[in-house]
Amino acid sequence: MTFKKWVKVAAARSGGFSLWHRARNRDCLTVLMFHRVLPPDVAKRVDADPDYTVTPALLQSVLDFCKRHHTPVGLEDVLASREAIRPLPPYPVLVTFDDGWKDNFDYALPVLEASGVPWVLFAATEAVSQPADWWQETLLWALRSGRASYDELWAAASGNGSSRSETRGSMQSVSLLLRYGALSDEKREAVLEPYSATLREMYGGNLALDAGDLRAMRKKGVSIGAHGSSHLRLSLVDRAEKDIAAAREWLTANVDTTTENSISFPHGRYDNRSARAAREAGYRLLFTSDPVLNPCPRGWLTSDIVGRIPIDTEDVTRADGAVVEERLAPWLFLRERSALSI
Repeated sequence: MTFKKWVKVAAARSGGFSLWHRARNRDCLTVLMFHRVLPPDVAKRVDADPDYTVTPALLQSVLDFCKRHHTPVGLEDVLASREAIRPLPPYPVLVTFDDGWKDNFDYALPVLEASGVPWVLFAATEAVSQPADWWQETLLWALRSGRASYDELWAAASGNGSSRSETRGSMQSVSLLLRYGALSDEKREAVLEPYSATLREMYGGNLALDAGDLRAMRKKGVSIGAHGSSHLRLSLVDRAEKDIAAAREWLTANVDTTTENSISFPHGRYDNRSARAAREAGYRLLFTSDPVLNPCPRGWLTSDIVGRIPIDTEDVTRADGAVVEERLAPWLFLRERSALSI
């Protein structure tokens, strides 16, 4: 055991992290960010992205931890604090999910309901309006699973077999998403159909939630927010304001989300233009993927831009998937406290 790891274990077992948290984070809003929740066997069967997938057991463990060290709050509580209506309680924590996966209904909802923890689902409206064939997951799954290479997918979209981008690493998926997002619906569907057919068979149902699922979740007290329409990075699309407006219009028409007025930026990316467009569209809370604690002195949230901390399996668990408190505690408690602004 390294000295650094020994210090973390000793701090966790002695209550040191808890004491630090109690002294430091009373007036900070912690926001957790999840995406998918699947049992291990299902996640393996559908080749779910491990970077964005947790098990129901892990979700339960994180919620139990947060209930011991924080006060769970809902989106309406955060809005009330930001608008100087009602302060947040000490050590507030908000649970959020991005994208709109069907497994959020099947696996996350029962765990959160049983725990009595409120939560927010930010839905990408192109995904939930075509739940059986979300083209972005099809594209990334084909790349991630090795069923197609980056160059093959790029060439199929460009219509030029000799085309080859020098993009490498994490930007490969970004460049592919932007390239396929620029195609017509017909062209994109034609190129991806072989992969879509395989993926539909593997899932045996929808990949994403549909409008009926969202309405049912809302009736159960789940807050529904926007996650853009195209789910492309708003800082890179030509008209962020059009994308944001389309998401709001679809949710208002299909789910009646007229009260939450919050958006999570796709991929957590934003700039002055996209933030301005979101505010002009009427969104009063703008959620990002900046992994910070959000100051709320005396319970009053100081900024409408809210950072969130991702919960990634490999960062907070041991090899058997069990949560390790000496990892989870510093993962949450030691974050920078920052009032985001743009």
